[in-house]
Amino acid sequence: MNKNLTYLAVAVISCLGLAACEKTTVAVLEPLKNDLLKKTTGPAVIGTRVEFAYAIGANDGTVQNVKAEASVAGATGTGFSGFSWYTDRATGVDKPLQTATDTVTNGMVSTAKILDVSNKAVTLRYYYNVPEAARGQLVTFKFSGTSSAGKEVTFTSPGYQISKMDMTRSIVLEDGKKAYFSIADMKAYTKEEVEQGNLSGKIDFVYIYRPTISTYTFGHAMVSLANKSYINDLNLPAAWTKAATRLDKRVDIRDAQLRGSGFDSYIDDIDLEKTTFTNAADYAYGLTADQGAFVTSADGTYVAYLFVNAVNNTAKTMTVSLKRLKVK
Repeated sequence: MNKNLTYLAVAVISCLGLAACEKTTVAVLEPLKNDLLKKTTGPAVIGTRVEFAYAIGANDGTVQNVKAEASVAGATGTGFSGFSWYTDRATGVDKPLQTATDTVTNGMVSTAKILDVSNKAVTLRYYYNVPEAARGQLVTFKFSGTSSAGKEVTFTSPGYQISKMDMTRSIVLEDGKKAYFSIADMKAYTKEEVEQGNLSGKIDFVYIYRPTISTYTFGHAMVSLANKSYINDLNLPAAWTKAATRLDKRVDIRDAQLRGSGFDSYIDDIDLEKTTFTNAADYAYGLTADQGAFVTSADGTYVAYLFVNAVNNTAKTMTVSLKRLKVK
């Protein structure tokens, strides 16, 4: 046999032998895996709730327990829900299924024990009720779970910025009654309450309803006590402080938290920090539902956005919600 052919045959056989001995790489399933989804999209304002979905699944054994640790202890109501959710294929409606028990929160730590009904893989809701102690801070969460096989898995969230704002919803203003509004107190007073409590220095505007003024349509309005055109008929006491509050009416601003639903946009801290009041006046009239106004407090301490939830011409009322930020 030709030497070159012999060498070639040996080389080919050697290669085939090596190929036959080469190991095939097979993906190894992890015994316990987890993941996290933050479901809440709006700013985390004090007093609101941030919702997470924590998913965990076991390939070895069953899921036994889950835990969440917040870097700042949440307010009352923080912790795991005992229910997971599934979509009913017949109706398309999400339905709850009890999945966990012994849901306990102690300080920064929340725990839950997984029931046998669904313990190979579960997705639990975890709710963080934003406390005053977290105002302006970056809050993180460490989730973990254990399996019956003695395995443990963890997931550390990114940091979530907690808003410096305050928020309150559904305040009903009524012409001639609870119409005098204080941003500092985030509430409305009657004229008598303002007088008795010597509160005029805290009043940022008065709500009035006038179908028309002179020859033009006026409607629902927020008017500074310093205004000399629209509230003369209120006969405000001469001794009252009548600061010239600035109001900037906006028909292009929407906030899902203040409205309650229906929008995908939000007022955040930076919106209140950067508001310039370029087109502000000491009044905002012709207000209707889903409109609003940026307002500075009488003493300049706060900037707020007031959103109009509803108006009623017959009752002469306007329902508002607001976010405010302390700026000095």
